[in-house]
Amino acid sequence: MSEPGNRLPPAAVADPVGLALGALGFGIMLGVGCQGLVTLLVRTVQGGMPASARVDLTSAPALVLLIGTFAGMVVAGIATGALLTPVRNPWRQAMLAAVAALASLVVSLVTIPVDKLLGRAGLASLVVLAGLGCLLIGRRLSRARIPA
Repeated sequence: MSEPGNRLPPAAVADPVGLALGALGFGIMLGVGCQGLVTLLVRTVQGGMPASARVDLTSAPALVLLIGTFAGMVVAGIATGALLTPVRNPWRQAMLAAVAALASLVVSLVTIPVDKLLGRAGLASLVVLAGLGCLLIGRRLSRARIPA
């Protein structure tokens, strides 16, 4: 039975809670991987530049960091929303996508100690691990869906 106000038929999902948790995990992993790439790119851009005495938000590294961080959050949210299409409830899709976007920002703070302790190799490893996590979660989600 469909919820009041929702004109779409109920989705054919075996485990909607599992789908929601899997989609959140996928989005967060994807956001962390994107932020790892952004941090790696910032370190590459900073490579030949001398250290600045003051903060300059118009410098290339700052712009890459700001725009890349926002883009990573957007990618995490869109991916989560897309994975939740079988739920067929736009409100729930949007709210869980927003949660995944913000959670990916918080979890991606792990890039700071990884960068400080392990440098570029650590960031590259983090990106690879996040990609593998996305692959595993995505495969699991694709098997869990029931065709409509």
